[in-house]
Amino acid sequence: MFQFSLQTALDVRLRQEKIKMKDLAEKVAIEQSIKNQIDGTKNRAFQADISLNQKKQAGSFTIQELKMQSSFKARTKLELADYYQKLELAHQAVEEKQNILIQASRARKTLEILKEKELKRFMEKIAQLERKHMDEIAGNQFQRNRIKNH
Repeated sequence: MFQFSLQTALDVRLRQEKIKMKDLAEKVAIEQSIKNQIDGTKNRAFQADISLNQKKQAGSFTIQELKMQSSFKARTKLELADYYQKLELAHQAVEEKQNILIQASRARKTLEILKEKELKRFMEKIAQLERKHMDEIAGNQFQRNRIKNH
């Protein structure tokens, strides 16, 4: 019965790889959340511009609304700058987790290659023992037939 000598290490590497996949998924989700916040902020700014333009065309906007719009745009610009900074940090975290996952995958694959090589050697040894056993049986049969015929 074949038993890989480093099976425990391989099992540990598999678990580590799964944990690192989960870590990466969490970082990707954070990055996507920030992208969604950016899109939402841009959409709100766009809608505010459309609303102000409609009021301008209708001639029904006030100086107060213009000041509010200007203040809103300034706040939006600051929000977007903050979101882009967070997005850059989130992207760096995603890249870091990707690299860590790649290393974990390589470590697991290395052990899997060792397992395949060990299995191949095991199967070759079994085949060699079977051939030796069959040769011995054939030799014994030949001896019996030779003794029987004399």
